[in-house]
Amino acid sequence: MKNQLFCTATSAMTMNKSVDWLQERLESGDASSLLLLDCRSHELYESSHIDSAINVVIPGLMLRRLKKGNLPIKSLIPNNEDKEKFVKRCKTDTVLLYDECTIDWHENGTSSVLGLLLQKLRDDGCKAYYLEDEARSKKCGILVHCLAGISRSVTVTVAYLMQKLNLSLNDAYDFVKRKKSNISPNFNFMGQLLDFERTLGHSSPCDNRAPKEQLYFTTPTNHNVFQLESLEST
Repeated sequence: MKNQLFCTATSAMTMNKSVDWLQERLESGDASSLLLLDCRSHELYESSHIDSAINVVIPGLMLRRLKKGNLPIKSLIPNNEDKEKFVKRCKTDTVLLYDECTIDWHENGTSSVLGLLLQKLRDDGCKAYYLEDEARSKKCGILVHCLAGISRSVTVTVAYLMQKLNLSLNDAYDFVKRKKSNISPNFNFMGQLLDFERTLGHSSPCDNRAPKEQLYFTTPTNHNVFQLESLEST
């Protein structure tokens, strides 16, 4: 039993690549043999993604078919050019998958979308890995910064809290403001956050849910690392 657990843990460890590894490959120009699969929603992919990454999204209706092996991964790629690139390179290149919560995939196994794709690719003989969410796995703080620390960095932090903790825009904004009173995202950023709230499907602060694990954050003008405890109703 111990050997089996050890082998499982070792296998999981060898299935990930670090952010530093990816950054080194991209900056050195040695990315020609790297196939990036962005497994986030189409909206998040359109708003920001790593250059050359292919968007692979599994609608709920197709998830069961994929699990049964009745659906090839290439059919999940909407862009024909990207589909051809995937078919041509998935067996020869290093395939790296990432989504907005890669740390959770091994907790849920193949019940998670990323875990399912990773297993399918490996079963097909691909050299597939997932991008490790290093900060969350080590439970360390993240410095989110911009020039003044009141608009751009705040927008990113609020958007993260909305997505990760399933918060409404009002709840996330009020929480950050309680920790840093001088925040003031510009009008366009607030409009983007409202659009982002709609893509997340939030309709009421009552939809809030407690995080599965303890999270931390800090700000550019404060050296303290704030702990995200149970959020108060607003």
